[in-house]
Amino acid sequence: MSQGRCPSCGADVEFTAGSAQVVVCGHCQTVVARKGDDFESHGKIGRIVPTDSPLQLGAEGRYARTGFRVVGHLQKDHGAGPWDEWYVEFDDGRAAWMSESEGAFHLLLDGGVEEGLQLEDMHPGQRLKLRNRVWVVEERGHGTVVAAEGQLPSDVDPTQDSYYVDATGSNGAFLTLDFGTRHRDPEVFIGERLKLEQLGIPSDQLRPRAKRKVDLQQARCTECNGPLELRAPDQSLRVACPFCGALLDVRKGKLSFLRLLEKPDHPPLIPLGAKGTLKNTEWMCIGFLVRSCTVEGVRYPWEEYLLYHRAKGFVWLMNSNGHWVFLEPVAAGDVSLAPLTSAFFDKRRYKAFQNVHAVTETVQGEFYWKVQAGESAEATEYVNPPYSLNVDATEDEVTYTHGEYLAPEVIQKAFNLEKLPSPEGIQPSQPNPFSERMKSTFLWSFIWFLGLVVLSGLFSISSLNRVVLEQSITVPPEAMSNTPSATRFSEPFELTKRGNMKVEVAAGLGNSWLGVQGDLVNQDTGDVTTFYQELSYYFGQDSDGSWSEGSPSETLYLSTLPAGKYVLRTTASFDASPQPTARNYSVKLIHDSPNGSWFCVALVLMLLGPVFAFFRSHNFETRRWADSNLGSQ
Repeated sequence: MSQGRCPSCGADVEFTAGSAQVVVCGHCQTVVARKGDDFESHGKIGRIVPTDSPLQLGAEGRYARTGFRVVGHLQKDHGAGPWDEWYVEFDDGRAAWMSESEGAFHLLLDGGVEEGLQLEDMHPGQRLKLRNRVWVVEERGHGTVVAAEGQLPSDVDPTQDSYYVDATGSNGAFLTLDFGTRHRDPEVFIGERLKLEQLGIPSDQLRPRAKRKVDLQQARCTECNGPLELRAPDQSLRVACPFCGALLDVRKGKLSFLRLLEKPDHPPLIPLGAKGTLKNTEWMCIGFLVRSCTVEGVRYPWEEYLLYHRAKGFVWLMNSNGHWVFLEPVAAGDVSLAPLTSAFFDKRRYKAFQNVHAVTETVQGEFYWKVQAGESAEATEYVNPPYSLNVDATEDEVTYTHGEYLAPEVIQKAFNLEKLPSPEGIQPSQPNPFSERMKSTFLWSFIWFLGLVVLSGLFSISSLNRVVLEQSITVPPEAMSNTPSATRFSEPFELTKRGNMKVEVAAGLGNSWLGVQGDLVNQDTGDVTTFYQELSYYFGQDSDGSWSEGSPSETLYLSTLPAGKYVLRTTASFDASPQPTARNYSVKLIHDSPNGSWFCVALVLMLLGPVFAFFRSHNFETRRWADSNLGSQ
């Protein structure tokens, strides 16, 4: 520990951190550096502006089983409001920086200097391989140190910009490249994204979440003097007056007029200040945007509602033609992206649906970034219903959000709203309402199919399938077609049970035809069951080669016959020929034979349901993808 007096005001100053090179005097804000055993002044720096950060100097925590202590505090600003960076020293002598962003903490260890990287080559969305890992650049910007307190590793210059690149890797990994004044090789800081509870800081060492030391919650519009009830005064950087449409900038607790905005055509469906519970969290609606894109000269607008929770940060609700999507920010490094083709996130593959130029038209409420009407971004949407992955890219920043489609009734119930407008058309991530029904239909059809197979098997097992008659018949050459001379009778045969009859007829044909009429005569009752089967078979050769048509044999089924004794009477029909020849044919009767025709009919009828369900589901997907300008179904 080194102790001494401030060269400027004489107040006591001390160094407790071995890695610290300067300390900020708590009385006069002089930056005091150690030079041997002496202290010297390096000028003054601004006093820390109160923010909503829970951290404070002296807080002690534990990370990766090693204790640390917060010893320094910087505030930087890039023109959109200050952010906090904390200097921490571990018990083992290592030092690190901890930054805050929208409720998350990034603990970053010094990784040395990386040679060969140029700031101009770093673009949002770019994939970068560094230190055996793949990173995705999310932001490129610069910041100026505006305030400091405590002990710091080196001198701080409140007049000089420091250029940086932030990137994310998988599983919460975070990377910052500090290019300084942009004309040097960057310092590398590698760490991970953490929640406050993961820092191991006891609650009694955290600073109470005090509101800014300004009266923002009771502020008035600088243009119309209308009352502005800010719901997140510690987070808001821009406020849009609902009365006159003035866009106001929040700087150091004061409101300043920027410009007048065009007021929306209708009030937000979710009123500003309304609270609703989604995903087991109570959110407050604090902002409202109308954004749009123009495709082939047609404007397509949608609404976005900014929701806020003090511990969980910010999320979005998007409303497009009555369809609602809940959007949560995700790290770009957790997404595998094939631009304009597909994306992979959380074990799901998303297909590219659309890429548009999105423009912000209307602003109401308060926002955590410097929003303004007219700002634009390249927006790309990837879908895997009911989920979506959305990428918004500007020249200096890219943001990823993961969406989940919600029915209007869910939003209505969550925020206790009047009936919301009915959805129109099909939203890209809208679940296919016919998909689950199709799956259910296919499942039940499969069950019925198994039932049919089992039933067919039972019929086959229980059938006699017995040959009761097999007869070969020769028609004399002098016989006349379809006359008694062409008629023959079989020997009597007996059917022992009620059942159907399979009839197989075959004839020796060559470029001719033969018709066989059969009459099954029940000798007990005199009832006659008649059938007729015509056979034809022709063949030959032509310029295309050999050909044939017809068949010399056919099979037919007769309806159920009662048990009893029967005789088969057959009569042949044929063309008369100049040279009479004998004609031969055979008849085979199989009693109680399984007939697969009923199975085929039942199967066809059963398939009507799945086919209808498939085409209905496919038609929905066809209509969905008809609006895509990237992918296809």
